[in-house]
Amino acid sequence: MESFQSKVAEEYKPFEPFKLQASNLIQQELEEMQSNPSDDFKCLALESNPRDWQFAIRGPNGTEFAGGIYHGQIKIPEEYPKEPPIITLLTENGRFKTQTRIDYNFGDFWGPHNRVRDALLALIELLPAYPDGKLGSVEYDKKERRALAIKSREAAPRYGTAERQKLIDQIHEYMLTKTPPVPSNGGGDQNDRDRRKQGIVTKKRKRKPDINLFYKNTIHADNCERVGFFDFEKRLRSLWPWS
Repeated sequence: MESFQSKVAEEYKPFEPFKLQASNLIQQELEEMQSNPSDDFKCLALESNPRDWQFAIRGPNGTEFAGGIYHGQIKIPEEYPKEPPIITLLTENGRFKTQTRIDYNFGDFWGPHNRVRDALLALIELLPAYPDGKLGSVEYDKKERRALAIKSREAAPRYGTAERQKLIDQIHEYMLTKTPPVPSNGGGDQNDRDRRKQGIVTKKRKRKPDINLFYKNTIHADNCERVGFFDFEKRLRSLWPWS
């Protein structure tokens, strides 16, 4: 008589190719980031766990985060790309708690066509946004955030194993070459918090999900005309049956 365990194993066999395709997708995505690098962020994966990445982003220009280098960790779930990557920041920044999962509130517009690059560009956009009490958010004033941006350049955070630290240090050296110093003018215009303090913003408006959130930032990368987002997406469709 067939055992319960063998029945379960048989039922799950069809899902094994999906896992393999997901692994290929993750590897190809990482290779694309290395061959078409961005000035806005840098990612490297641990050899011991290809689903565990280190990254750093630079603060968006025209904000109090400009010139800052913000390190973090990406954990890619088994359900990726149906589910978004899990992202935490390691660098104190004045917007998000460190070592706490960031509440992206991706809503209905995260799908199998999105990727880690999109999530990082969304994170850059979220840095100067008003937190509205989101889980894992903090609310520092502009001076404090600018001081943290300056501090973030001084040294990479110390975190985890020797293997992980090696990646963090390597990423930090790269980002220092791509991120101009913190501007002396204090980082541009007032942020939402300053305007609310002065009573300029008097009513909270309900914002519709912005399906273009991931594509607002310019990706400062070499050979962008040769390998664009849509070219890469076509390649991914050959690997992933849901796209």
